[in-house]
Formats: sequence, C-alpha cells, structure tokens
Amino acid sequence: MEKIISKYTLFEYLSGRANPLERKLVEEWITQKENAETFHRWLLEYETQSPQFVPDQEAALANLLRRVDSAMEEVEGEWRKEEGEEERVPSWLGRRSNRFWLAAASVTLLLSCGWAFREPIQYKSYQTAYGQTTDVYLEDGSRVALNSNSRLKVPRLGFWGDVREVALEGEAEFSVSHTIDHKRFVVKTSKEFQVEVLGTTFSVFARPRGTKVALKSGSVRIDYSQNNQRREVMMEPGDLAFLDQEGAVQLERKQDVKTFAPWTEQRYVFNGTPVKEILAMIEENFGQKVSLSDSNIAQRSITGNFKTKNAEELLKTISEVLDLRVEQNGGSILLTNN
Repeated sequence: MEKIISKYTLFEYLSGRANPLERKLVEEWITQKENAETFHRWLLEYETQSPQFVPDQEAALANLLRRVDSAMEEVEGEWRKEEGEEERVPSWLGRRSNRFWLAAASVTLLLSCGWAFREPIQYKSYQTAYGQTTDVYLEDGSRVALNSNSRLKVPRLGFWGDVREVALEGEAEFSVSHTIDHKRFVVKTSKEFQVEVLGTTFSVFARPRGTKVALKSGSVRIDYSQNNQRREVMMEPGDLAFLDQEGAVQLERKQDVKTFAPWTEQRYVFNGTPVKEILAMIEENFGQKVSLSDSNIAQRSITGNFKTKNAEELLKTISEVLDLRVEQNGGSILLTNN
C-alpha cells in the first residue's frame, strides 16, 4: 500500500516533534523514488521558514543530517543482497543522496554567510517591460494588475505568519481576498511607506516622482515615517492619498473611482493634467523621453478620457488636442507648436 505523508508531517519529523509512528512513515516515504524531488523541495522550504535554527546553526544542521543519514543507511541495507553477494545501491538513490548533500551544503553555506543572498531565494519577482501590463494571481486568491515598467516581489514559498506581505516598485492595482483567519495584507514601497488592508481593491503608484494610493472599495491604512516618527492614515472608498514634499500623507476625499488605474483598460484619464505630467507618465510606462521646444507647453493641460495602446497613439492625441506637432528623429521625440 502506497504511503503518503503531508508537508506538515515532514516538518514535524525534521523538527524532532514527530511520534514513533510518524517517524516510521516519513522514513519509509523518503525511500520511495517518486518522492525524492518533493522531499528536497519541502526540505528547502523548512530550512527557509525555521529561524529557530539560526542561534545554533551547526548543532541543528548536524542533528538534521544525522536523522536523515540514519534513514538513508537503513534504506541502503534493505537494498543490499544477501550476505556473500555483491552489494548494490539503486542508481536513483545515489543521485538523490548526491542532491541531498548538495542541498545540505548549500544550506550550510547560506547560514555561514548570514543569508547574504537570501532575497533571490525567499522572493519571486514579477517584472513588466515598457508598454507591458500583466495580471499576477497570488496563492491567497488575490489579484495584482501590474502596470508597465513595474516590479512586484512575493514570497517564493508562499505566505506564512500573521502578514501577507509583498513589495512594489512602480504601479499596480490590488484586488485583495479576505482570509478566514483575517490575515493582514501589506504592500511595501519602501522602508518608510506601506499600505495595509484586509480585503479591498486599491491601486498604488510608487515611482521616483511620487507615491500615491487610490482606494476603490474596502478600507486601508497607510503607515509611513515622517521626521523619524511613525504615522498612520486611514482611507475610505473614493480617497486618493499622496505624499507631499515634506513627507506627509495628504488625502483628497470623494474622488471619481473610475479614474483610478485606468491603464488596466488601456485608458488614460486626464482632469486638467499638465503636459509635463503626461510626458513623465509616458517615460515611466513606455520608456520614451519626449522633449519640448517651448517650456510654456509643459504648463498646458488636458481633460479627457482617451483609449490608447502605446506612446505613439497618446502623443498623437495630445498633439491634436493642443495643436502641437510631433517631430521624431531616430530615438528622439520633440513636441513643438504648429
């Protein structure tokens, strides 16, 4: 009869808390060829999630290796022929043993280096190129619409603990699923700024020229630091929050939620938006820098709802509305008066 164990049972075994029956089941499960890859994946996950091993790293790792090595020796004994015959070990067991020692050596190296390279192991990054958007679905059912030239980092091995935490560079819209254990969801944009929610829909803009949060539904709390003091601001649906030049969060109440993250529908909504801001957005989203022949053009503004797929279409719209001319010379783009 095939024996199947859960990840929880293996973790109990590795931590030394398994009962005799569980230990026997795990050690028999390890001997099965088809379980080798799952064992190594769960082993790496266990080591990553077990900070209790850090204070006494060498003793903890040695204890783990002794337990697993003991199980391996029992397996080899079962595979040996009767006394007097040639002793052979299955080739898959030798390969698995080599992979295990390689994984164990990697864990030891990471621990001895103080986890200097832990971020690529602990987090998976989703990166969009200029002009590209994508949807990222998280393990808790939440959806993240990632705008162009943006990066989202999520825990590679899944959420654990009391907080579901992700990191954002760029712009994204979050549709956060509520969990039955009321686990908080946190979006970090820097050490000084984060957005915390339970279940809601909101967008975050976090680029060099500013940070903004727009709330469509639910409620969020912004935690930020100003003058080395921790502060917080609660938002309601329809609120638009942004960081001012002094590092304080300002709220604009009862905004039109349809203008929040229109890029998810390949739309751009302008409400008295100055040209300089539109050109900054084009550079952020499409990687195209646009120059102006006259500095006065920068202060002219546009109001309207425009559907466009790329920078060329958007620049054409701007030029037609403001009676400007688009001049392109190689990779250089210039807006001039007609």
